Order: sequence, then C-alpha cells, then structure tokens
Amino acid sequence: MAFRRRTPIALGAVALLLAASSAAFVWDEARKEVVYLCANFTPGTAERSVIRQLDTAHFLRRERRTRATAVTILVDSAWNLGRHRCVIELDGHGIVRRAGLE
Repeated sequence: MAFRRRTPIALGAVALLLAASSAAFVWDEARKEVVYLCANFTPGTAERSVIRQLDTAHFLRRERRTRATAVTILVDSAWNLGRHRCVIELDGHGIVRRAGLE
C-alpha cells in the first residue's frame, strides 16, 4: 500500500527534475548563442555576413533599428528572458562599427 502512495510522488519528482534540467539546458544554449555569435562581429564585418550568421541560430530574436546615418541590430533570446543581449552597430554602408554584449 505504501508503495502505491509513493509512486505518483516519485514520478512527479522525476518529471519536475527533467523539466528543470531541460529548462536549464535551453537557457544555457540560448546564452551561448548570443555570447558566441556576438564575438564574431568584429569591426569591418559586412551586414550580410552578420545576418547570415544570425540566421544559423535557433534561440535568437533580433530587432533592426534604422536611423539616418546608422543601423543598430539588437539580438537576444526570449528563452533566457533577454538577459544576454548583443548590440551591433553598423555604419551607413552596412559595415560593423562596434558589437558587444550589454
């Protein structure tokens, strides 16, 4: 009888542990995508190359802000609540001026 009462509790604990492990894995993968890709965007990189690299990511979201003389691309991930964010500043010719984490 005691075994039957403990089985649902044990299954619930295992399910909770698996869910937490999966969430931690996805959180870390999303973080790594932002951090590692942002390091690739050195001054002089073409916007086309930046977009091509960003398109390889699975967990990223990006926003493009256009001003009169420059473009800013903001990259983060909803999977880690936007905690890690890459800001890529492009000049008027679509060349990276600066990229870094915020």
